[in-house]
Amino acid sequence: MSSEQNIFSLFGGIRPAARAIGEPPSNVAAWKRVGRIPAEKQPHVLKVGQALGLPITADHVVFPLGRPEADASELADPTKAVCFNQADETKREGQD
Repeated sequence: MSSEQNIFSLFGGIRPAARAIGEPPSNVAAWKRVGRIPAEKQPHVLKVGQALGLPITADHVVFPLGRPEADASELADPTKAVCFNQADETKREGQD
């Protein structure tokens, strides 16, 4: 999803989005500023957008400014996962 296809642009801007979903424009502007639609509002935003015939998906409401790009090199290697629970370490050391 490109930045041109963020949920706010699909609605036609902050004010049209606010009007459509029944929220004050200041709330919708804050959502855009922080890049997050509150979880309790997401189902309503999705339902309204789809009822208006907009190509809005669940991805749009979860990632309103677009899905962040993940670099595979930044992902943790699950074979090298380590738990640093101090209580477990103490317990293990005492058992050896």
